[in-house]
Amino acid sequence: MREADRLITVLTPNLGKLPVTVRGARRITSRLGGHLDVFNHVHVTLALGHHVDVVTGAESMESFGTLKADLDRLATGLYLMELADALLPDASPHPGAYTLLLDALRALDRGEPLDGVARYTELRLLEDSGYMPALGNCQVCGTAIVAEHHRFAPGLGGVVDDTCSVPMGQVLSLSVNALKVLRHYHRTPMVDAVQVGLSPAIRDELERILGVSIHYVLEREMATADFVDHLKKLRSRASA
Repeated sequence: MREADRLITVLTPNLGKLPVTVRGARRITSRLGGHLDVFNHVHVTLALGHHVDVVTGAESMESFGTLKADLDRLATGLYLMELADALLPDASPHPGAYTLLLDALRALDRGEPLDGVARYTELRLLEDSGYMPALGNCQVCGTAIVAEHHRFAPGLGGVVDDTCSVPMGQVLSLSVNALKVLRHYHRTPMVDAVQVGLSPAIRDELERILGVSIHYVLEREMATADFVDHLKKLRSRASA
């Protein structure tokens, strides 16, 4: 774009993900630039363009200052935005994902547990984009899963009975408690789901299971996921 302009991506409830131009946003005197910061929940007015629509007005409704002031919460928020950007196609309405991400930003801003918000949002974004892991029946034989007799096969899209042979891809161990948490996340609103206390072992297990599922769908690593992992390692070294 022109030197003073910015090209940004917005997620809307009814039009989906859209690239839009903000003219003059890089100028100090711009009336729009401050309203269109990362994460901001904004009411925008658009003018139809030949190739890309143009922002002609913007009013910030929520800016999530607490989230932006905390490095760990900022990193988690950026990761969830990158994940949504990767999973959602352009100009395809995803009102569920819009509401989910807004709820996630609000939860991060008010101090809800980082791991709970991140894992819940990962699972529900996979569901909204059509890649929800199957958690009830074996993906090989179709029978109902029996407690303590299950594993997770990302290449098959969900849980498998431990007696079934998996024809492709890796197979991960999946504990009963981790499976219960995933099922709880699937049927419970975020405000209630993130209140579930997670032991360090379950947190690590859920992160591994959902991380492998996302990698299988996208066929690449998330840049901000590495940043979040780096912050965790720094915190661990500092506390030690």
